[in-house]
Amino acid sequence: MTNLPQRLDPLQLARLGSLPVKARVIVEGAISGLHRASVHGSSVEFAEHKEYSPGDELRHVDWKAYAKLDRYYVKQFEQESQLTLYLVLDASASMKFAGGGLSKLEYAGLSLAALAYLVIQQQDKVGLVTCGDRGIETMVPPRARTTHLHDLLGVLDQVMTKAAAVTSRRPRPSGGSRSCRGGAGR
Repeated sequence: MTNLPQRLDPLQLARLGSLPVKARVIVEGAISGLHRASVHGSSVEFAEHKEYSPGDELRHVDWKAYAKLDRYYVKQFEQESQLTLYLVLDASASMKFAGGGLSKLEYAGLSLAALAYLVIQQQDKVGLVTCGDRGIETMVPPRARTTHLHDLLGVLDQVMTKAAAVTSRRPRPSGGSRSCRGGAGR
């Protein structure tokens, strides 16, 4: 198997550069990012006006709206949060199958590497969980640093190389392969 970082085409990654990875649901978090949070607070992005009710802070009253409408309205802002993404790689023996091109393991590894690149480019956190054989199980904690991409790709490459070597040496177990569980990295 070839080295994963060498298989990533810089031109293809450049084409992915403008593709955003966004959460489909509202997320909660304390760090600012691209994703809408379920909490309203002071932020740059205006969300809506709401009618003033006793107990609302006076500093959020929209005095211009009061001057026009003769009613009190409070400005609400949408706070953004940081996304934490866990990439999961199945490195079991069944992933060695190649239907004439790349094996399923290589395809999955390249796809996860591209996703990791996208997530880190938008300054969100990405981690890696691999499962399959006991010797392959790995857990890389999520981080948002640019240098984390290099570390993550190195671990991903090691796991893919180790998985290819393990599956080529050993016959397939009759009981099936292990599944991904929460105990990865033990």
